[in-house]
Amino acid sequence: MFVLISMNVVAQPHSTKLKRADSLFQARQYTQSYELYASLLKEKQYSSAMLLKMAYSQEGLGHTSMSLYYLKLYYMVSHDEQALGKMEEIAAKNRLDGYQLTDFNKLVTLLQQYSFQITSVLLSVVLFLFTLIIYQNVKQQKKPLMAAIALVFFLALLFANNHYGDYVKVGIVTQSSTYLMSGPSAGASVVGIINEGHQLKILGQTDVWIKVNWRDEEVYIKESSLLPINL
Repeated sequence: MFVLISMNVVAQPHSTKLKRADSLFQARQYTQSYELYASLLKEKQYSSAMLLKMAYSQEGLGHTSMSLYYLKLYYMVSHDEQALGKMEEIAAKNRLDGYQLTDFNKLVTLLQQYSFQITSVLLSVVLFLFTLIIYQNVKQQKKPLMAAIALVFFLALLFANNHYGDYVKVGIVTQSSTYLMSGPSAGASVVGIINEGHQLKILGQTDVWIKVNWRDEEVYIKESSLLPINL
């Protein structure tokens, strides 16, 4: 089981509902407390402590995939590396893919969390450099060579950030006996059948079919069977 640690509040939940949920959690009424926590999260009201309690509740109820999902959200908010270790432990116990504790996975999580901020900063720099180029060209009557080189560099970073951010989206399989298909159709051939809890890299989507990476192979999974990880 988890060691519950009080963390800083990220988005202050509604106090009355939160107190009620915490009381139910302390009374080990996990189903009822989880429902209240889930409604707060749906309203974008959450704290790292709340997300950790949700993960704890789901583990206690035997819902492995949802426990891993909330642990991942908790890590995105708290940066508590113990959460990564816990996910890897659960994954190893249940023979689940996608949770290997690597520097790459940590980088992916950080890029996901700060994607908006990174994009905003890069856009600001690009706009500044573009303005500087116009000023040097028009007002100072000189070729803005260094500014132009810097602009190209930051435009490349902006493109890479957006492209990479899309590429590293992941989701958790939430249903047992989930079919992996060779194409985005119920008539496609079945590549494999997997249980809940696996974390898959999302590559794209066609209608209700999500294209994912499964053991270095591109396959398709029903949208209803995969829960994308985001806040």
